[in-house]
Amino acid sequence: MILAEIIIYTISIYLAIGFLFAIWFVVFGITKLDDSAKNTSIGFRFLIFFGAIPFWILLAKRFWKGEKLPLEKNEHRTEAEK
Repeated sequence: MILAEIIIYTISIYLAIGFLFAIWFVVFGITKLDDSAKNTSIGFRFLIFFGAIPFWILLAKRFWKGEKLPLEKNEHRTEAEK
């Protein structure tokens, strides 16, 4: 029973931190990672909010490193670089 409680408390803490991070990220942080999100609607930010909760660690890592959107790798871009 103790192990189950530890797992539940750990998941609860993880999601609580994710919830707080998602609020900050939707209001301030998203525009620093993606320039196209500057003038988005509340509906878009509402959807991003629920995606940011479970992935808060990955988003925080990208934010603190200052990473922008990764460049897409495809045949057209490869040919253009030659």
